[in-house]
Amino acid sequence: MPLAYAAPHTQRRGAVTVTTHLDELDTGLRALVEGTASVTGEAFFRSLVRGVATALAVRWAFVAEFAGVRTRVRMLANWDHDHFAPEEEFDLSGTPCEAVLCGEPRHYPQGVAALFPRNTDLAVMGAESYLAIPLRNAAGDVLGHLAVLDERAMPAAPRELALFQVFAARAAAELERVHTERALREREARLAAILGSALDAVVCIDGARRVTFVNPAAERVLGCCAADVVGTPLERFLAPSFRALLDHHLAAPAAARPSLWVPQGIEAVRADGSAFPAEATLSCTRVDGCELTTLILRDLNDRHQAEAALARLRQEKAYLQAQVVGEAHEIVGASAAIRELRTQLDKVAATDATVLLLGETGTGKELLARYTHRQSPRRERMLVKMNCAALPSELIESELFGHEKGAFSGAIATRKGRFELADGGTLFLDEVGELSLPAQAKLLRVLQEREFERVGGTRPIHVDVRVVAATNRDLAQMVEQGQFRADLYYRLNVFPLQVPPLRARHDDIPALVAHVLGGLQRRLGKPLHGVTARALAALLAYPWPGNIRELQNVVERAAILATDALIDEADLGLAPVRPTFAVPPLPAAAPLPAVTAGETPPGADAASLEAVERRHIEATLERCGGVIEGPKGAAAALEMHPSTLRSRLQKLGIRARRR
Repeated sequence: MPLAYAAPHTQRRGAVTVTTHLDELDTGLRALVEGTASVTGEAFFRSLVRGVATALAVRWAFVAEFAGVRTRVRMLANWDHDHFAPEEEFDLSGTPCEAVLCGEPRHYPQGVAALFPRNTDLAVMGAESYLAIPLRNAAGDVLGHLAVLDERAMPAAPRELALFQVFAARAAAELERVHTERALREREARLAAILGSALDAVVCIDGARRVTFVNPAAERVLGCCAADVVGTPLERFLAPSFRALLDHHLAAPAAARPSLWVPQGIEAVRADGSAFPAEATLSCTRVDGCELTTLILRDLNDRHQAEAALARLRQEKAYLQAQVVGEAHEIVGASAAIRELRTQLDKVAATDATVLLLGETGTGKELLARYTHRQSPRRERMLVKMNCAALPSELIESELFGHEKGAFSGAIATRKGRFELADGGTLFLDEVGELSLPAQAKLLRVLQEREFERVGGTRPIHVDVRVVAATNRDLAQMVEQGQFRADLYYRLNVFPLQVPPLRARHDDIPALVAHVLGGLQRRLGKPLHGVTARALAALLAYPWPGNIRELQNVVERAAILATDALIDEADLGLAPVRPTFAVPPLPAAAPLPAVTAGETPPGADAASLEAVERRHIEATLERCGGVIEGPKGAAAALEMHPSTLRSRLQKLGIRARRR
């Protein structure tokens, strides 16, 4: 119990008569009444402790209340001999006050410091005696205590104890009043905060229908500040239909007047005279005998705008979901190359092995990364993508690992990087060959140790991320040229997959065209029934240096330009085909079948299409002398993998005869 220590005073008790005691009590009571009659709160408690110390002729007196918890108190006033000492907080454990705050008065006439050795402040002060009484409210709950101490013995004089109880009763009454006032202020502050933060307009009116209160939302809805509204009649803010409704509601006796909710059909009026559709709730009560009506008002225009915005968002979500389902979640095609690729992806997806997708631009490496993630056990977590070629080298590290606030100019807040966002999921690093050497070193550390630091940070962050990387560059050659770290290459090259170009999977072109047209038909909102036979022949003959991305762009442009439901060859706008891809003239009697959007195309199974492909391959073999492999072989001329060409020869029943 920390109490300020001062030099002992010289006042001593001597032999006194009964008359002297009575005089002292009268003096003490007069001091209590005179000192506390016109003051409250802090001034009251300061006057009280000075008065009780004087009346009981003791050195120390203080009054305290619980400090949030019932094991600690704080002083409200503290008197020491001839001055006010600082008010302090102290723990009750081990002090003579502990039992008092449990509801038991305590009087230790002498030796109090020896009785409570853990309370070392008593010995330091030189306190010899102690007297304290709990302060209770009307319900009997202990709120605090009043205590006096002296450096001399304090015998139990009945009249002094009675005087002390009078002081304590007065202190308890004031402390209860302070607590009630404090609780009322806290409730008012909470209510003001609730009303101030409410999105609905809240307006209170008295029995004369004059506005007594408006919250900030009401100021916004009504278009004027509270000072211009409070004290004015409510009627100026009500349209006739609303005014009639209010008249009917308030005409009923207050006791029989239920709360009323009007969801629609009424109008309120702003300060500028403009009307708006409203929803209203009316409730009545009596406060201090006065009638009070609360009106909660909502502008239905706000709701209608919010509902329209929500509907737009739902439409956008549905559209994006359709795009994701239609474009990003399917591997289209049934060629041997695609079937083999899908088989490999299904096997590796079930593991956490790093996948390296190698292939030309536009071959669909991102789609394959999404397929791998969707087939993996991590499918419920995020797939995070980063295009390493789309950012300057100085920003790649921040994008991968994030940055702390103030790490560099413009870093106004802490930001998570892609690795942190992908924790528990998959990170797709597109164009990984574009990473700078410093970024490669940090990426290697994450792959090895599963941890990193944000830019500007020192705390290691542990993550569990599966990496799928993709590139159209020759990483092995870059390693030889010193442009790519060999150790990172071996980390990424755990499960490499070569993505075939479109020219190596001509069988899939009809299916791809039908798939793209199906999406365009929904997006463009126009009928697209497919392509004509000659358009399909042109698509099959084209070498597609831009692969699937170029095919999508060509078909989309043709769909926009097409004046008919069938896309014709003229709509495609393809560049002239190189000689090695020339298509022999088609007999008039053998037209190619059209590809229909959204349906399974006839593709290579149609006899006329097979005839076109057979003549084309046979002509190429004839020019190449029956040679399949090598720089002058038919596979190179057709820009196909030799194994793919052999598969086509077997399917079409063509035998390659070398000359």
